[in-house]
Amino acid sequence: MRKTFTAIALFAVLGTLTVSCQKENIIDETNIVAENGTVYTVSYAIDGVTHQLTLIGDEAWQAFLNRMLALAEEGHEVTFRNEEAASRVISTKETVTYSTPNHDDAINWAEKMAGDGYTVTIVFDKENKVYNCYATK
Repeated sequence: MRKTFTAIALFAVLGTLTVSCQKENIIDETNIVAENGTVYTVSYAIDGVTHQLTLIGDEAWQAFLNRMLALAEEGHEVTFRNEEAASRVISTKETVTYSTPNHDDAINWAEKMAGDGYTVTIVFDKENKVYNCYATK
């Protein structure tokens, strides 16, 4: 009986410690999902920490892209892909690069490449104020 109680208490303490060690989400996912429209299932990583998110509507998709660039401007490396578009293409290990100082150009390029099935990575060069964008199939 004592061994059982000790084991249960130990598991409870370890479970509590495990939950308290989880990293905080950088993106508040509840503000991104819209009411209706196209559904986007997005896999994304911020500084290597991966997440998955379902967005509903083009407005939510645009808000997500803007948030990704804002995180890049803060010094984070962001990577994302539209799972539906990626599932329609064959992987070829092709990488396309694009650099621009213009926020809107970076968003438009990232949106096009994600729609074409690429995995998009964006890093912002603070010194030169340039978005370095990479797309890999």
